[in-house]
Amino acid sequence: MNFNIKVNWAWLSFIILMMLFSCSPQSSPPASQGEVLPGEAKDEGEEGQLAEIPEGCETFESARLGETALENFVIYRGFLREREFEDAFAYWQQVYEIAPAADGRRWTVFSDGIWFYENLLREEEDLGKRDEYIRMILKLYDQIGLCYPEQLEYTSARKAFDLYYYYRDYAEDKEIFDLFSRALNYFGEETPAFVVNPFTALLVQKTLDELIEIDRSRVYAQTILQLVALHDDPGDEGWNIVRNYAPLRLADLERIEGFFDCEYYRKNYLPLFEESPEDCQTIQLVLGKLIWGGCSEDMDIMVDLRAASAEHCVAPVTASTLVRDAYSALRDGNFREAADFFKKAIEEQDDRMLKADYALVVGKIYYSHLRNFPQARTYAQKAIEFRPGWGEPHILIGKLYASSGPLCGPGTGWDSQVVTWVAIDEWERARSKDPQVRNEATNLINTYRQYMPSVEDIFQRGLQEGQRYFVPCWIQRETTIRAKR
Repeated sequence: MNFNIKVNWAWLSFIILMMLFSCSPQSSPPASQGEVLPGEAKDEGEEGQLAEIPEGCETFESARLGETALENFVIYRGFLREREFEDAFAYWQQVYEIAPAADGRRWTVFSDGIWFYENLLREEEDLGKRDEYIRMILKLYDQIGLCYPEQLEYTSARKAFDLYYYYRDYAEDKEIFDLFSRALNYFGEETPAFVVNPFTALLVQKTLDELIEIDRSRVYAQTILQLVALHDDPGDEGWNIVRNYAPLRLADLERIEGFFDCEYYRKNYLPLFEESPEDCQTIQLVLGKLIWGGCSEDMDIMVDLRAASAEHCVAPVTASTLVRDAYSALRDGNFREAADFFKKAIEEQDDRMLKADYALVVGKIYYSHLRNFPQARTYAQKAIEFRPGWGEPHILIGKLYASSGPLCGPGTGWDSQVVTWVAIDEWERARSKDPQVRNEATNLINTYRQYMPSVEDIFQRGLQEGQRYFVPCWIQRETTIRAKR
């Protein structure tokens, strides 16, 4: 499409001021994160004016063909409003070549460019072209930081977000982690919500792989938990997503003794004891966690837990010395030692019912204390082998799957929701074979049905209800597609 347009410079100056403040398509984290580039939303005024013009930051005023760029800017923005994206992109390219920094105060051209190339990526199948578009998106992020230094940390974080979720082949995890940690250090309490979940995932993995010092990791973990506590508005969707992911993902670091302090365990586990003060498994769980966190034996709650354990967790008089040692190690917070004792008890025991009991205890230790989900499933399955009609091991396996949303995905969305299918499968098996767990299984099923993918999510992926679906991650199980109702 050819245009023969001659526009008066003064008139264009007026138009440009109007259009720079208008809405535009922008590259942003998923809508659920609730973050957008701030370049279009506020007037930087003289603060954003470039004192010196780096290469790639030319403006309408500094560029040799600045008047032409301004004319093309007006044209492409007009096409955008009319949703004529192909024509808009053609004129955007001309503006970008001449005056990418627009008026030198706003990064409209860069953010529009990111949006254009993201949309091109959605339709492009050619690998060479896809590589070109991705590199261009990353370059545009870098240019915003270069041309507008006050936006460097924010756009670097946005770039890290895209690298983590969409372009993992274009940067090492260390580079992405460093970009996020820089943003966290820079913004402090004002850290954007979209930074927290991917940073948390990288932090946990680097810590477990021993690629970061424990002391440094602990500081970041505490910072994340403080941010979650600070942003407690239930109406803030972005922080709600963080709240449903980051603390659960950080819980994987509980397997490191001393990583979290006593107060962390008091806050997260004491309510369980208060709800079920006579349940032996709950008492052992809470007591073990508080010991693991270094809580003093002189604390009132420790005295109460010890008394509750002595009353409600008495080993049978017929229990072997090995089993007594196992329960003693569990009460003392020596989880690995307790698991090893119970494993030996399984081998030495002839009674298959007791074998099943001990195997399930090992599974629960790996689930609740050592946070090793594959091992927890292995021992739950052993319990089923020893006692095929028992529903309790299926309850545990279902909980393992249901707890894997933050492990297998971002804590929300498709990858985190499909785990509910395999979890419900296990609870269905539990209630079909064991009347004693039927009520618990039914309650779990009713609770987690609401977290299944929606009909729309299933349809958008070219799938349909009733089809078979393979759940990846550590789960590696086939299930049936269902939609929440």
